[in-house]
Amino acid sequence: MNYKIHVSGYIEETQQLLVSFSSDETKLEAKDYQSMAFDIVHYGDVSIEEILKSIARQAPTVCQDIITYESITNNDEKSEELRSLIGQSFDYEFSDLFDVDISSRANARAPEPIESETL
Repeated sequence: MNYKIHVSGYIEETQQLLVSFSSDETKLEAKDYQSMAFDIVHYGDVSIEEILKSIARQAPTVCQDIITYESITNNDEKSEELRSLIGQSFDYEFSDLFDVDISSRANARAPEPIESETL
């Protein structure tokens, strides 16, 4: 898989590079996607190449998000299903959201009992 980054700006006041991403599987080129701001101060005194490479390490995750977004936005059936949710409310029990038994969860967080001595 090949990834591309495009530096669209540098904000000197905040020390941020504006960077966008693409890959072989995204529909557009990196320059055509919205840029993200990367704070370069925490990289310290390293070369520009090292800064770019560190930012580029985000490409697989960012590009996967782009691919997911593009698959949803180009899916009319999915879009209709999502639009049908507007105005509805949904309730969930704790057990609907997690497979953890509440009592075992409480026991896992409870501190160990301590025997006290009376003076």
